[in-house]
Amino acid sequence: MDKVVECGAQVILIRKGTGLILAPRRHLKRWRDLSEAEHTAIMTGIAPAQAMLETDGALAPTALIETEPHFHLRIDAPATSISPIPGAPHDSPLISGGEDALHAHLRPLIDQAQSVDLAVSFLMTSGARLVLPHLRDLLERGGRLRLLTGDYLDVTEPTALRLMQDLDHNRQLYVFHAARIPFHPKAWMFAFADGAGALIVGSSNLSRSALTEGVEWNLRHFDRSDALPLMSARTAFEDLLARPEVTELFPDWIDGYEARRVVPPPTQSGLPDEAPEDAPKPHAIQSEALHALAATRAKGYRAGLVVLATGLGKTFLAAFDSQPAKRILFVAHREEILTQAMEAFRAIRPKARLGRFSGAGKDFDADVLFASIQTLSRRQHLNRFNPDAFDFIVVDEFHHAAAETYRRIIDHFTPQFLLGLTATPDRNDGGDLLGLCEENLVYECDLWSGIDRELLSPFKYFGVPDPVEYAQIPWRSGKFDETALTEAVATHARAENALDQLARRGGRKAIGFCVSRRHADFMAEFSRTRGLRAVAVHSGETSAPRASALTALEGGDLDIVYAVDMFNEGVDVPSIDTVLMLRPTESPVIWLQQLGRGLRRSAEKTHLAVIDYIGNHRIFLTKARTLLRIGEGEGALRIALEKFVCQEISFPAGCEVTYDLEALDILKSLIRQPRDGEELTAFYRDFRDRHGVRPTASEVQHAGFNPGRTGHEGWLGFVNDMGDLTGEAFGAWVAHKGLLDVIETTHMTRSYKMLALRGMIEAGAFPGRIAVEDIAERVARLGRRNPAIKADLSVDPDDATAVRALLTKLPLKLLGETEWFRLGPGTFETTFADDHDAQLSILASELVDWRLLRHFQTRSVTYDQPDPRSLAEAAEAPGSRSTPPSFGPQMWDEYTREQIPPLIGAVFSTGSWNSGIVVIKDAKAMILLVTTDKSSMSVGDHYADEFASPTRFVWQTQTSTRRASSRGKIISGDEPGWTVHLFVRKSKLRDGRAAPFRYAGPVRFAGWEGEAPITVQWDLAKPVPAALQQYFGAD
Repeated sequence: MDKVVECGAQVILIRKGTGLILAPRRHLKRWRDLSEAEHTAIMTGIAPAQAMLETDGALAPTALIETEPHFHLRIDAPATSISPIPGAPHDSPLISGGEDALHAHLRPLIDQAQSVDLAVSFLMTSGARLVLPHLRDLLERGGRLRLLTGDYLDVTEPTALRLMQDLDHNRQLYVFHAARIPFHPKAWMFAFADGAGALIVGSSNLSRSALTEGVEWNLRHFDRSDALPLMSARTAFEDLLARPEVTELFPDWIDGYEARRVVPPPTQSGLPDEAPEDAPKPHAIQSEALHALAATRAKGYRAGLVVLATGLGKTFLAAFDSQPAKRILFVAHREEILTQAMEAFRAIRPKARLGRFSGAGKDFDADVLFASIQTLSRRQHLNRFNPDAFDFIVVDEFHHAAAETYRRIIDHFTPQFLLGLTATPDRNDGGDLLGLCEENLVYECDLWSGIDRELLSPFKYFGVPDPVEYAQIPWRSGKFDETALTEAVATHARAENALDQLARRGGRKAIGFCVSRRHADFMAEFSRTRGLRAVAVHSGETSAPRASALTALEGGDLDIVYAVDMFNEGVDVPSIDTVLMLRPTESPVIWLQQLGRGLRRSAEKTHLAVIDYIGNHRIFLTKARTLLRIGEGEGALRIALEKFVCQEISFPAGCEVTYDLEALDILKSLIRQPRDGEELTAFYRDFRDRHGVRPTASEVQHAGFNPGRTGHEGWLGFVNDMGDLTGEAFGAWVAHKGLLDVIETTHMTRSYKMLALRGMIEAGAFPGRIAVEDIAERVARLGRRNPAIKADLSVDPDDATAVRALLTKLPLKLLGETEWFRLGPGTFETTFADDHDAQLSILASELVDWRLLRHFQTRSVTYDQPDPRSLAEAAEAPGSRSTPPSFGPQMWDEYTREQIPPLIGAVFSTGSWNSGIVVIKDAKAMILLVTTDKSSMSVGDHYADEFASPTRFVWQTQTSTRRASSRGKIISGDEPGWTVHLFVRKSKLRDGRAAPFRYAGPVRFAGWEGEAPITVQWDLAKPVPAALQQYFGAD
């Protein structure tokens, strides 16, 4: 129970537990709020109060408390010893510089502080960069920074001021105008969570030399021994901030200061002459990507995707490429990515105004704006920006589930260029960023190329069996339940196994990626009990400071850092030689990011060791699929694993991949074997299992399937039969099935109708009404962004009158003649009820995107033949008995025998098209209709037709065919102008009916052997899609 010891006119002394409380009688919050008489009474009362508690000469520590409603001093009973700040080189009052560098003492103080006040006369870029990582940690964990610097002698560098301005969260920056009076303090004040504090006053400005190597004397004082010095310094700091010469630091002030600044010579400033930092320059791969980006813009593209492996500098590439732009928007899904992007852009644009748009703050005026997708995508924020607010937009890779959110932003803005960045070409993981970049893959350099070109370190990968029973852990929306997963992995047995793997296969500096904060804390504590120097780094209160942990790891003072997502991006510790993957990874992007943390080259290592756990859940196939560079499809992965066992897969020089036998067996057991004709269903289920959501029609198209040929009621009927049209989506499909069927099946000679519908959807007018002028502008915008759309429009997108006339005359008129739309004077509107409007718009948007994708893919199919005439032109030649092709066959799509002739300018007849070879003389086309599995056929089973590889097909002619015959000359290419088209199916029947063929494209003669029959080698124009390779045996 508290007891009053003394009660004076100004202050009161209270015994609290084993200590004392010295406080003013008035209830005031801050020391600065006290009167001069109260200040004096407090300061004169400290020593007598301490004397009441001291024994055997031990000093009673004091703490100044300003975090509660009533300011007071807490005086504690003496401890047996006063512990130094953990991590400090020593606890002596004097820090003498040189080998006793101030920076080594500042780090642990900042790491433990709740708030830091800093007054420094000169702020240099070199010094700012040294302390910024630690100050950023302070702010990100909820701390406060107050910095006061000045313009005395024009020494402070504008770039250093801008670096401090780039800090986010609770930072307050001030500047002292030293025109009339010199400004020369150097003081740091720290406040800790327990009320204690520390003070450093001395000679060091904020420069690299002063913090690391110069002979500087600084005196450090902990207020536990005497609170008066720190109280006096804080009072002086508050007095400084209140002076008329002090103003808050804003970008305008920095610009003005830079304009009037006269850089003083070192002899005048008294500072060492530090060489300015060299501006970053693109390395070889970045230069290649920059040239490719310039070329794609020259072709008319306003959007494009660049694939660069982790460690090759995607963000710096964006900073380099966007240099001509005046205003830039960088969008990402994690605050950490935004922070790292700001650092990269600051290095390239030292004078630019950088700003954040996220939960912590919303800057509408920055030259380069770094925006959180979660914040910017909200309508109330997005609508505050004009569509042309930014010249250049950068979109960082994102997860599949966020695709619609990113689409909303991309549809809103009209930049001169949109640049997508990703580390993996796996479009089905990255939310189809390529689709949002107009299907324009500008440049790609994957992990293997980076290693081959000696920009990344080689690695030795060890896939080891995971003892966890993942089948018992709940799996929801594409991920495990975190609590249950943590319970399963945070066990002594698994931790012991991990440390054994680390001891046998790892190096000296490791990062371990964990499931959760509790898992990371558990692993760090377990590792310490086994003699390892280990810490956990995450976003929780028990985390070690991020920047200091990395410094300690780099310096050899730590053996391993356990992390939870914190180090997925931007870790700059080249000497990391081991990555320990202790968590299942749902995404190839994240897996590659974690692998990339150790791929920086360093003289300290020959390779990176990767220890990766493989468990009994299909999500672990993601790791193998990414490592072996396999796309979608169970069969392709099975083949790859078989090749791996037979040592038929090559890796970059210096790289090795080892799977423990048990781990390999686990992977093989997880692969499903689809039945004939169920490839699409198998792909669909696998996609849904991996991502927690179903694939879109466009994603199915990209995987080599045709969503329009599912054997169900269209694509959405197939989705419904798979159980994924529920609730409002099902209601929208049922209520508007006729409309959606029309969107899915309407004939398209040009893209006009789908572009018009895309414009309505973007405008939020589906259902609804939209001005023809508005829809025309939106279609024109699409044309300006994509040269393929521009060419298809047949009018200049910048000619608003021509675009409006085209849309009115063709698509809007045709759509207006249906029961679902009406074209009025200057307006276009839907006529159906707006029930389920949100879900209807989503379903319609999916179909429109797919139809546009398929349309332009189809138009891009070319036939490699000497004759410049297309098949359509050949079919229309005088005397032709064929018809113009409807739109041309699409690679790897399925077609029945009856559907094939119109695609290539011919008329179906049972007699001609019921054989394996059809020759169309007028079109100079030879059609091969091949069934590879002839076990169910009464004849023809002596023909050996098969895929020898994903790009080579072996085909046998009829027994009567000879090389010198007319067909033989067509096959060998001796007859000029002819094209051979290959259609292939596995079996004759599917579900009791004639099975369709897949179009393998125009093939090129690669060689032959034998005579009557002849065995012919054909080269395919495009490889067999990964999802079909195992099905067709294309191994």
